[in-house]
Amino acid sequence: MAQDQPAGAEGKVQVGVPEGGKLFFSGPPSAVRGRIPLVNPTAEKLKIRSLGINAKDLRGPAQAPLTECPIYARLAPGAQASVAASLHLDHRTEAGQYEVEIRIAGRTIPATAQVTEVVDLDLQPASITIIAGSRTSYTRQLTAINNGNVPLPMGARCEAPLREPVDLETLMLVGLAKAPNVEAKRKVAAWLDEWGQTVGGSLVVTRDPVVVRPGQTVTADVQFEIPPSLKPLRHYRAALSLYNAALTIDIYTTAKAGSAGEENHG
Repeated sequence: MAQDQPAGAEGKVQVGVPEGGKLFFSGPPSAVRGRIPLVNPTAEKLKIRSLGINAKDLRGPAQAPLTECPIYARLAPGAQASVAASLHLDHRTEAGQYEVEIRIAGRTIPATAQVTEVVDLDLQPASITIIAGSRTSYTRQLTAINNGNVPLPMGARCEAPLREPVDLETLMLVGLAKAPNVEAKRKVAAWLDEWGQTVGGSLVVTRDPVVVRPGQTVTADVQFEIPPSLKPLRHYRAALSLYNAALTIDIYTTAKAGSAGEENHG
């Protein structure tokens, strides 16, 4: 009975790429995938676990040399198959097209590896709490970590609506309770009025503009400008989205909210 041949199988298998042909891989750095057509011309069962690769412009995870392409193929005698293969690259590998070579069965076959864009921004902390008195400007420190492979510009200013975090069902019940004996249109108007009361204006966020490059960590002071019209003894919330990252800002106003008298800076 035919046995698996893990050793030397790469030298016995044939690759179904004609002379002058080319292989193609694409995907994010963690898994640049392609398919390789293989043929087993022998009477043995062949098992292949990896192929050699020449890739002078690419590095593996943690910048290790990229010398092989993992593959898992079991080919019965006389069988042929299109086998999946993956290149595992350093996560900071910039998006773009790279030329590599796959070594198999005594042949060196050119291949193109198309590395796609990965946007992966991590913001720390992911939530900020501000106890707001009479001041309207507060400073906090944020750390931005670019775990992707494209530069991420971060502008100098953005805004987000401030709202009391009350669910719509509660607001509807409160609004309807304030207009129990009126027609439906006026009940809806009462509910919308109650919903409008939860809006506290816009939170303005300012910082020095910066471009966070792949693998880079940047820590910066960020200013949060809150509107002076916030009501005292309330809880407001704003949600900021920056690329794939989210930042939640919770603002709790004290009895002094909206009053003058304190120095107005962070």
